Formats: sequence, structure tokens, C-alpha cells
Amino acid sequence: MGWNFTEDVEQYLEAAGEFLRSRPAECNVALTVSATVAAGNKPAHPNPPLFGWLSRDGRVGGAIVHTPPFPLGLFGLAGADTTELVAALENTGRGVDHVVGPAGVVQAFADATQRGFEVVEQQLLYRLGGLVAPRPTAGRARLAQQADREVLEDFTKVFADEDTSVPFDQVGERLSYNGIWLWEVDGQPVSVASLSRSVAGIVRVGLVATPPEHRGHGYAAAVTHHVSQVALDTGNREVLLFTDRSNPTSNGIYQRLGYEVVEEQIQMRLGATH
Repeated sequence: MGWNFTEDVEQYLEAAGEFLRSRPAECNVALTVSATVAAGNKPAHPNPPLFGWLSRDGRVGGAIVHTPPFPLGLFGLAGADTTELVAALENTGRGVDHVVGPAGVVQAFADATQRGFEVVEQQLLYRLGGLVAPRPTAGRARLAQQADREVLEDFTKVFADEDTSVPFDQVGERLSYNGIWLWEVDGQPVSVASLSRSVAGIVRVGLVATPPEHRGHGYAAAVTHHVSQVALDTGNREVLLFTDRSNPTSNGIYQRLGYEVVEEQIQMRLGATH
């Protein structure tokens, strides 16, 4: 009964995998992060990844994933579960400075810490409905290769973690399973998008980026449409993505492509004082 924690991703998936797969959209980040760690890719941080699940009457009732320096992720929990989670994490000695998940659950967790908090990011989780082609634009998509690493890293600098002392090679992770595409015009890369590892028939679009000098031509929509079609063509039953709630450009692009809002998620920094 109660919370169980482990640093062993295989133990976590054996205990909580069925629960996560039963809610693949809600728990998609937990599924893809655990798949990434199982493949041997994780941030170079002094604290190893921590996985946890809540047991109630012999059944899993929620889960967490914490891969520092990334936030603690909350999955499938009710707000009422967070007080017990906060206490259980404190007993492990695990320090948590940032937390992310559904807005109401994260708010309840932050309240339970009694440390003060501030919202640092508000995101919308989208699910692809019917894929809609964007307006025609110049260029074509190309699967990225190792030789493209410098271009990819330059395009995706905006996604680099602020704590550069513990980097996670997001570009290398996606190249390792052929999960990243460039949009090119006359042989010049102008935009990029990627897919997460496919788990339980779910895949997530990410790392969508267009350098400022190439914006306004529909390249982001074109490359996002391409990777979304690839996701469908390779047998995934759901395609998801996150975007900044406050960015009307990206939200407009995704909605025009046929993506529909599932829920709002927030990230909070704990220990904030005002």
C-alpha cells in the first residue's frame, strides 16, 4: 500500500507499466521517458532517475517520474493523492525544485509542500484528430542524419536545459532511432521537427523549431504535418504534442493541422518567495 520508489526502470515498468499503458495520452511522457532511460539515455546528473507508483488495494493508482534536472512529472494522480506523495518523497530525501503535470494536481502538490511556489510554464497537451494538410509551401522533408548534428543543435538551442552542467543530448537521442526530420528549401535546412519513441501506440511530436530568418513561410507547419503523417503511417493510434499556452503562433499552427486540446499542464518552481 502507498508509494513505492525505485531507480530501476524495468522494475517500474513491471509494476506500473500496465497502468501507464491504460492511459497512454495522460501518461505519454512517463512512457517515453522510461523507454528512453531503458534504452540507456538519461541526463548526466548526480541524482539518478527516480520512478514511483501509488498502490491502492493491489492496484496502481498513479505514478511519478523524476529525471533531474527535469521536473518531477505527475501522472494519473488525483489532487488528494499529493499530500501523501510529498511526505513519501521527503522520507526518501529526494529534493524536488520543479514539478509538472495537470494544472489542478500540480497546484495541490505545491500547496502540500508548504514551500511557496510560482508558475513558470503553462502548456497545452494536444491530440491529433484528423490530419489536415497545410497550405502549400516550398521545400520537402528529409530524415536527419548524424552529419546534420551541428545544424540540428543550432536550430534546437531554445530547447536546451538551463542547467548546462547536466546536459541531455536530445538531438542525439532522436537521431539514435531515426526520429528527427528537417524541412529543406533548395537544399538548405529551414525548419525541424521530431517524434518521440513510440510506446503503446502513442508518439509525441517535439523539437519543432524554425530559425527567425526562415519564419513566416509555413515551414513549421509543413514539417510538423510531415512527421505527423509519418507517425500515422508507422501504425501509431495517437499522435500528441505539447505547446506553450501563451504562444498564439504555435497553437494556431497545430489547430489548423487538426490537433485538439486534451488538457492544460503547468510547471511550478517550488520554494519561490514573492
